[in-house]
Amino acid sequence: GFELVTPATTRGYSLSSLRAELKTLLPRSGVQGVPICLLLEDHQMRDDPLVECINSLLSAGEVPGLFEPQELEPLLAPLKEEMGSKGLMQSSLFDFFTSRVQTFLHLAISMNPENPDFLLRCESNPALYTRCSLLWMGSWSS
Repeated sequence: GFELVTPATTRGYSLSSLRAELKTLLPRSGVQGVPICLLLEDHQMRDDPLVECINSLLSAGEVPGLFEPQELEPLLAPLKEEMGSKGLMQSSLFDFFTSRVQTFLHLAISMNPENPDFLLRCESNPALYTRCSLLWMGSWSS
């Protein structure tokens, strides 16, 4: 099964908070191969930069600039042997890492279509359509 993770959002939850959370989750899924489901709700994605960060993660399996270049070599070192033993043809170790992130990290995103920012956020972040399975829920019955 998947380990369910949801950010504990506070009043000061921001892009840097999400990036810090992802900085711990991506190595666990991409290097260690831990199946993780990151549950995000629209109230946790208050600012457009947070949604753009999720869009990048969905579309590429990475968040640009999340890791400094000097952090990547020790982070990715455990993958060298696995990549070689599987005879995979990724162009780089980082590509292998991002493919593993896309395999082992799943995002469950709950968004309210009545939110005034809903349509603009979806149109501005195409991975929300192209890289997600959409489940539309109607109104709750009385």
